[in-house]
Amino acid sequence: MHHLLRPLRHARTTAVVSAALMAAVTTHAVTPAESGYVGEYRGGSVDTVAQLALLDDNTYCFAFTGGALDLLAAGRWKAEGGGIRLQQVRQEQTLFPAFSSKVEAQGAMVEFDFHGYTLSNARAPVFAVSADDKVPATLRPLFTEGNSNWSESYKLPAMPAESVRYFYLGDLVEESPGKPPVVKVVQYRLESGNSVRVGFDELQAMPLMDQRAELKGQMLFLSGSRLGQRRPLNPEVLKAVRSGCIDPALKPGVPRPLKPGQNRGLEPVKTFTVSPSAVQGKPFFEAKAN
Repeated sequence: MHHLLRPLRHARTTAVVSAALMAAVTTHAVTPAESGYVGEYRGGSVDTVAQLALLDDNTYCFAFTGGALDLLAAGRWKAEGGGIRLQQVRQEQTLFPAFSSKVEAQGAMVEFDFHGYTLSNARAPVFAVSADDKVPATLRPLFTEGNSNWSESYKLPAMPAESVRYFYLGDLVEESPGKPPVVKVVQYRLESGNSVRVGFDELQAMPLMDQRAELKGQMLFLSGSRLGQRRPLNPEVLKAVRSGCIDPALKPGVPRPLKPGQNRGLEPVKTFTVSPSAVQGKPFFEAKAN
């Protein structure tokens, strides 16, 4: 009965806080047609675990663990046709989580360490630094194509702290179908610390979950695939689902619990877009032998 708690407490942080999001947290009561769906469902294989909790206020939490993917999604569900529809909601998070620490030996020099494994999921990551709040006219590619999945760490030579009071990370994105891609850039201010670790949140870049589910007897099928038998929600699991999954997604300002020993990352100053023509120069990290 504790299988659901484990991924909830250790899953990664996972869209837009708006009036629509505020409406999504209004209390609902399930209809008679929906009440038969309330419960917990588990499925998977030797290498994967999928778990879904459907609550009686029409909120849900879906957790999936398998291989390199650790997914946690929350949102609302409602009756539709002969089944239900699950629509994910998430608060907007940065694509590039950044963490700073103090290394006394480095003194007034700042070192950037890029996590290659996660950044290999970015489309075309770029980077720049500045001494003040003025956005640089150009940004350089971080990697040559395919380079960032060869190693876990990529470190830049240490730079004087006064030259890197701000740093910028971006990726090529398509904001809407049919429109030209743009570079979405996140600006950070380095208030303290002289060692910065940067990664990429591939779950934040994924499309929002929008799936149908249907009960056949007591077996739930999610998007046509068998998930698991309906079972009552254990009170302990229900508490973990609300605090670790649903509330952080549906209620603005509610943070997701951290993993043991994990620190909260730097908060972005702002996010903006620039033209792909702003990406210039050779990559910071060029191809090297594996």
